[in-house]
Amino acid sequence: MRKIAGVVGVVCVFGIIIFSVRGNKDEDAKMREIVARAIKAHGGDNLAKCKGYITKTKGKLLDLEYTTETSLQAPDRSRTVAESKLGKLVQVLNGDKGWVKFGDLSRECVKEELDEMREQLNANLISHLVVLLDREYKLSPLGEEKIDDRPAIGLHVEHRGFRDLNLYFDKENYLLLKVETRIKDPLRGGEEVAAETLYSDYRDVDGIMTARKVTIKYDGKTYIESEITEAKYAEKLDDKVFEKP
Repeated sequence: MRKIAGVVGVVCVFGIIIFSVRGNKDEDAKMREIVARAIKAHGGDNLAKCKGYITKTKGKLLDLEYTTETSLQAPDRSRTVAESKLGKLVQVLNGDKGWVKFGDLSRECVKEELDEMREQLNANLISHLVVLLDREYKLSPLGEEKIDDRPAIGLHVEHRGFRDLNLYFDKENYLLLKVETRIKDPLRGGEEVAAETLYSDYRDVDGIMTARKVTIKYDGKTYIESEITEAKYAEKLDDKVFEKP
């Protein structure tokens, strides 16, 4: 009798394990399907082959009007030039090196700055979606919610060495509506805050659906409102873009 009970117990344990593994595989397959649909909605092959892009924006950071030009080249290079009445700020990440220049003063970034720049680059790459095809990115469901009265499907993204992100896609057309993560706010002395980026007003740019309006909220309060005035996509940007400023 004890042997029978033992066998039944072992069978039950293996049944639970098998059910759990199948459940995880089914869940992962569903998440991968959402990513595939989102990539297709944003441009499919056109999106996949463009590992670099340049965007120009104008907007307001709180009450400060500004313009930016952001260049990104996967997997590890970015450059942002921001101009306002306060002056011109240039920030460059090139692999394991980084620099910041304000006005005529230029210096190499310290480790904490490099870490945050890599976090921002990782978030931008994930928002570009194609990297999510890599199995290094762990995906899990978040359920549904409404974003600006649009039903949206949520996806949680984990990648070793980086902060987690939440992505929300329009349930009908699979365009990206929102990204949630945490960042270090330089205006608060590097305090970590909840950051929420909202995308809207999509337009077709060279076969890639591009959001024209971007709103960023910190801890639920609107921090940045911007409009993308120009966007260019390319397989590879000129190396000189990411040289020391």
